[in-house]
Order: sequence, then C-alpha cells, then structure tokens
Amino acid sequence: MLSDNPQFKEVYKTYNHSDIAFIKSLLEANDVLYYVNNENINMVGGLTFAEPMRVMVEEEQFELVKELLAEFQGRFTKFNAE
Repeated sequence: MLSDNPQFKEVYKTYNHSDIAFIKSLLEANDVLYYVNNENINMVGGLTFAEPMRVMVEEEQFELVKELLAEFQGRFTKFNAE
C-alpha cells in the first residue's frame, strides 16, 4: 500500500528518450507511482545537456521496479543507474 506522503528514490538514469518511453510504459502497466526528473529539459532547442533524465519511483515500490528493470538494463543505452 502506498503512503499518503510518498518519498521517491532514483531507480534509473539515462540520456536516451527511447529508454524513458519504454520504462514509463512498463511502470504504468504495473501501477507504479513515478515521475521523470529532467525529462523535458533535455528537449530544449534539440540540444543535449549534461543532466540525464532520472526515473524516480515511490520508495515502497523501489525493489519491485528493480526487478521489473532487471532484464531491461542496457537495452537501449549503457548509461543507467545501478
């Protein structure tokens, strides 16, 4: 059960929008509470910035998400969180 005041934890980071699209789909299909930090800043003027996009998940769901992403790690890019 999710708390009334959820805390979030980073589970994945990348510069690749394809990674983010896949992960968002996976998380939504599994009813995971999440947000993507820096998702739109990397799209400003078509430039790539030094800050990666970071997938933040509700702390209570962190271990579940790690399991969901276990087979995904590195599928589109090799830069990701441990």
